[in-house]
Amino acid sequence: MCVALISICASAQKGTPALGVNLSYGTEIENIGIGVKGQYFLTDALRAEASFDYFLKKDHVSMWDVNLNLHYLFDVADNAYVYPLAGIGYTSWKASAYGYSATDNKIAINLGGGFQYDFTDTMFFNVEGKYQIIDEFDQFVIGVGVGFKF
Repeated sequence: MCVALISICASAQKGTPALGVNLSYGTEIENIGIGVKGQYFLTDALRAEASFDYFLKKDHVSMWDVNLNLHYLFDVADNAYVYPLAGIGYTSWKASAYGYSATDNKIAINLGGGFQYDFTDTMFFNVEGKYQIIDEFDQFVIGVGVGFKF
């Protein structure tokens, strides 16, 4: 039973780096964000991801964040994976109107999950949802992206 569980969880990608882009929507900022991400497999199933997202300005408010998350990939079908995620982030919110501006920087805790499908050995698609716990600015972020493994 242990061998079966290990073979289901392992994606045989230890040491593989990847780069990608994504399009997101945040419920507190209520707008679209664009971003980049870098990933690295620490073990066959455990992946670290660093990302940067910029959410477009709406109603005089813009936001960007930097995140460091861990994913644990479960192999659910040929080239298909699901993963829980957990991590931390740094967010910056800026409001500006009528010549005045204010910025508020906050630490975030990220909790969520995602789905990844590998089109080829080097190209993948993913969809991800995460809840960012941020003092006074909690939000749910849903995103879709593509990436390339090296």
